Amino acid sequence: MRTSDEIYHQVRWDPRFDPARFVLGISQRRDAVKRIPLPSFVPGGDIPWHRVMFIEADGEVVWDRTTGVDRIDASGAGRVRALQAHLSFVRVESAGALDVSPTARTALAWIPPAELWPPIQDIRWDYDPQIHRWPPHVNVLFGFVPESDFERAAPLLAAATAETPVFTARLDGVRTFQQRAYVTVWLDPAATGKAPWADLHRVLQQRFPRCRAHAKDFTPHLSLGQTRDPRRVTADCATRLDAMTATVWELVLLSRRGDGPMRPRATVALRSGDVRWLPALDPEAPGPEDTAWLSAITDR
Repeated sequence: MRTSDEIYHQVRWDPRFDPARFVLGISQRRDAVKRIPLPSFVPGGDIPWHRVMFIEADGEVVWDRTTGVDRIDASGAGRVRALQAHLSFVRVESAGALDVSPTARTALAWIPPAELWPPIQDIRWDYDPQIHRWPPHVNVLFGFVPESDFERAAPLLAAATAETPVFTARLDGVRTFQQRAYVTVWLDPAATGKAPWADLHRVLQQRFPRCRAHAKDFTPHLSLGQTRDPRRVTADCATRLDAMTATVWELVLLSRRGDGPMRPRATVALRSGDVRWLPALDPEAPGPEDTAWLSAITDR
């Protein structure tokens, strides 16, 4: 088993690896572990090497001090994408399905355009503890396959979305889900009919059969917050929100690394099946609570 500094320097200087996709697990007091992006670690700085407990790539542990795992060369995680032209459109087609276990660290979602964000985010600031982790979104598949499998997933996403027409979503009506300890309040993005969302979900789930939600039926929803007083919060949200419409013409492939927020990694266009990989983001890029988060996604 190699040392943590050997793995670190391999990631930094081996052209096969993308350092931005790696996270270090740093030991803290009372056995707590803090995850930090590998590019922010300073060799010889305040953190000694012996406090690096594990190294993750795309959410997968590739080196672990305690268990002796050292599989960075055997794993496909953290590799520079084979598609070097990150800003070029790629048409890919494939048949079949990807039989991979899902993770809650990734999602395939629709992200509303910037003009719809202000009233939604105004409410989420009041009620949603996940506002710093998630942008406003409607999940189509969550959890999704691990980020290390995104390139394998891309041809299947393209094949599925090429079969699906662009459609208009009307966001209107505040609903609730009962959770164990609280109630989730959400905005209905299928006010004019669930059919286009259901069709989109169906063709995608056929390609990713293990990415199934716990609920029996798929219910498209845009989360606004959590509460133990649903009557008051629902009434407040309904008062503050007018009906809105937007065109659903692309989905966004999201993942989070370490303790960071969900970030966009690629877009997938409906009707054409075009997959577009997005540039790597700096760890200090705007968070999902701000419309500047959308700057990573063009044509917004």
